[in-house]
Formats: sequence, C-alpha cells, structure tokens
Amino acid sequence: MNVTLRQLRVFTGVYRTRSITRAARELGITQSAASLLIQQLEAQLGVKLFDRSTRSVQPTLAADEAFAAAERMLSDAQGLSRRMRDLAQARAGRVVFLASAGTASALLPMVLAKFRTGHPDIEIDMRDVAADDLVPRLSTTDAEFAIGSVEGEFADMTIETLTSGRLSAIGRRTADFAARRSLTWDELVQLPTIAMRSETRIRMQIDQALSAQGKRLDPTYEVTLINTALAMTAQGLGLAILPATMLPADQFPTLIARPLVRPALTRPVSLLQRQGRTLSPAAQAFVATARAVLAGRTAPASG
Repeated sequence: MNVTLRQLRVFTGVYRTRSITRAARELGITQSAASLLIQQLEAQLGVKLFDRSTRSVQPTLAADEAFAAAERMLSDAQGLSRRMRDLAQARAGRVVFLASAGTASALLPMVLAKFRTGHPDIEIDMRDVAADDLVPRLSTTDAEFAIGSVEGEFADMTIETLTSGRLSAIGRRTADFAARRSLTWDELVQLPTIAMRSETRIRMQIDQALSAQGKRLDPTYEVTLINTALAMTAQGLGLAILPATMLPADQFPTLIARPLVRPALTRPVSLLQRQGRTLSPAAQAFVATARAVLAGRTAPASG
C-alpha cells in the first residue's frame, strides 16, 4: 500500500470542508482529480472514507479515525521539507571541525564571530587539538574538515592554504622595538627569546632553515603552547618567535610583531578535507566565511 501525500492532502481537505469541490479549489486541482484521488485512497486502504450524495459529503467512522493520523503525516512531511530546505540554504545544521590550538586562539574567533552574524541558528562544534593531531583526528572522527598548520602531502586529503604568516619576533611595544622594521636571526640570538619546543613542527622548520645556513637557535625558554609564549612575552621575559598571524591583538594589545629576516620564513594556515567527501551546506558556508576572513590576514612573504 503506497499512500501518497497528494492523496492525504485531498482527504484532509475534503474532511475539513465536507466538499470535494471546495477542497479541490483550495488545492488548485480539478474536482474530478480530487474525486479520483479519494477513490484511489479508499481502494488502497480497503475502507470507505466518505458517504457521498449529490448534496453532501459525510465522513465515515473510518475517516474520523484516519484524519488525525493523516494530519500528523502531513505535518511531519512539511517539517522534513522545511528542515531540508533550511539545511540546503545553510539556515540550520551543525558544523563539526578540528582546529590547531594556535589557530583556534588567534584566528578563528574572528571567523566564528562573522559566521554567527550571518548564520545564528547553525550549531558550531570546534575541537581544538595539537597541530600534529589534525590529520589523524580528521581521518578517524566525525569532523568534516580541519584548519591549522601542516606540511607536506597526505593520502586521501586535500590541503588549501587559507592564509600565511611571517615568522616574527613578537615583543612588547617599547620605543626601541617598535622602531625596528625587522630583525635578523643573528640579532635575535643576542636577546632573550621564547620558542616552541624542538618537537613541534614550527620549531623543526626553524631549526632546519637555520641549520642550512650554519646557524642555530638556542632560546632562553621553550614552551608547548603559543599562548604561553605570548603571555611570557607580555611579562617581558623575552621575544616570542611565532608567525605574525598567531598574535591576537585584542588579547595582547601591548605586543607587536616584527618580521625575522635572513632567512625569511613563512607558516601556512590551511584547510584540510578528506577527498571524496562532500561538505554539508552549513560546513560549506563556514569554510566560505573562513576563506573571506583569513584572506585579509595574509602576511607578505618578504620585507
């Protein structure tokens, strides 16, 4: 038995109006089409729904019992249709994604704020993890995508650079430091510094680049978290060595970044997706917002 929504709409219309003619007019169909749909429904259900005469249409006991169920089915179908329409137009839904800890702290709050303005009813589940965990976690969880700094290529993953930041010396806004246009790595080694630990990807990039020039970084302090380095810098303990994009100005208004040169190094912030997986409309809208917001944060590659 395949009862159609069209049959149910005609049935409930006739039940409420007690008129096939009026129900047909409200539904925008002919009277003969409405009569045929009622006859088909009665045949499929195996019961008579209306006693019809030339003057009236009266529901039977079977129709009385069927009406509430038919209304519920139509309501559920309309609700499903509205929900799918909202999902398709990114007015509802849920976005689950991963973000490296530094990116989550420095860059994504502005993306989230912009997205919330345009999509207030979409639920956000952002999971901040260590940068090294982005790829393995994306492969094994329900996250649709990841945003953070990664290097190289990964099987079954697509990587798109959203922004990039110059490796910089970040320090307090003193007159001497603010007057500098840049610092060389040779100048930096003469000053107290705060760097990420040697096992982190950013430190590996620094050590490899300096080693190629016969140089070595010997920081005063080593930390695991970017916010720790920035907080220590704000207390005057040294210059933090980080991408300029990792400095959230509103959280650390006393700090400024000056690019490091000879050599000049950059760190990308990328979007990672599993190949062959279609993002939900809500996730597509979030990614579009991230592209637009972070594009304006790209630091120059030289200077």
